[in-house]
Amino acid sequence: MFKKIGSLGIPLLFALPIAGFLTALFNIRSKSSAIVYVCFAMLFGYAISFLNSSADSYRYAQAFGRFDNTLDYNTIVQLYRSGELRDLYRVLLFYFSSLFSDNPKVMYAFAGLVYGIFSYLSLLIFVRERGNIWNQHVFVLTLVFYTYISLSGINGFKFNTGFLVLFCALYNFFIQKKKVWVIGIIISPLFHYGFTLLVPLLLLYTFIHPKLYNSKGVKPVLFYMFIATFFASWFLKTNSINLSFFTQSDALSGAVGSRLDFVNSDRVTQIVDSRKGNSLFLSVQTYFNYAIKIYIFISILFLNKLLKRMKDNKKIEYTNFFAFILFFFSFSFIATSFPSGGRFLNLAFLFFVLYLVKFYCIYKNKKIRTLILYAIPVFSFNIAFTNFMLPLLILTPTFWYGNIFWIIIEGLGFHI
Repeated sequence: MFKKIGSLGIPLLFALPIAGFLTALFNIRSKSSAIVYVCFAMLFGYAISFLNSSADSYRYAQAFGRFDNTLDYNTIVQLYRSGELRDLYRVLLFYFSSLFSDNPKVMYAFAGLVYGIFSYLSLLIFVRERGNIWNQHVFVLTLVFYTYISLSGINGFKFNTGFLVLFCALYNFFIQKKKVWVIGIIISPLFHYGFTLLVPLLLLYTFIHPKLYNSKGVKPVLFYMFIATFFASWFLKTNSINLSFFTQSDALSGAVGSRLDFVNSDRVTQIVDSRKGNSLFLSVQTYFNYAIKIYIFISILFLNKLLKRMKDNKKIEYTNFFAFILFFFSFSFIATSFPSGGRFLNLAFLFFVLYLVKFYCIYKNKKIRTLILYAIPVFSFNIAFTNFMLPLLILTPTFWYGNIFWIIIEGLGFHI
């Protein structure tokens, strides 16, 4: 039945794109659904209105309008190597898009194409881990997982595309042991300079992770590190860790080093702290983030007990995955002290939800079912904002009821 519904995705994409997208999700493994998913992502980017001045898309559209398209590819690469550019992906996207049009909607359609590919690959990872199981508990986990790879992320494509590239690379490299994906880890800073801090740590983990677990479970030092960093994260203030030792080294220079110095400065600390006190949205979001952290902590303790009792021949596979999650959460808890560092915690959430559905496939007892259902209120704010409120704020009204040709024609000749 699901295959029949999914087969309607392509024809519905033309008549009512959002209906085509939703029906394609019923058979997400099929090639036709992959096409619908990625095409819909392009249309999503194209349909951004650029009317909300607080949105990332508004700022990127302005920057695209000021982009010097007389630069050629070799010059752009040379500027990046010399340290005069922070994020190579954004500049290359601007350059490639400007060859076709100076319309920011076209640029965002290309951004949606790249983002859509990695969002689909991320969703496919989740679908493969859950296998053929589908019930209300898997639906809850699917909704939470999708929230962090949602097409709304196209709005801030620079970080969010790198976020998905890194997720796919980390999963395939550390969990699936596919060594070629180390390339994805290494190139992630090309999407956003923030990943520069993470790459050396991840490469270090490739050498030490065999010593962090064995057939009996994860080593106590790793588990206690997770606990210690969790409690430390409640007391660390904004920019309480000085990065000057890193930014002033030869490893970082030019635009990237300067930007990290600025983000780590007292001025940004004051700006971040003042926003938290003056914004109702950020205040509400902060309390929900507290709830998520507590939920994660309790869940990890519970999963650790289950893992110790496991006698299945796949225990080493689950232990390897669990060790990576503990390590990544330990880094992410500390990273929350930096401005926008909470986005690394979102990456950790993805792996946690993936691990939880993987565990649920073999343990379906009452406790784990209850744990999954508690995710609904805990993640409700992020689910509502990312999947509903944000699209309503940034997309044109026509996107919700128009056909694909209407949406495209409406955006022709658009300029900021």
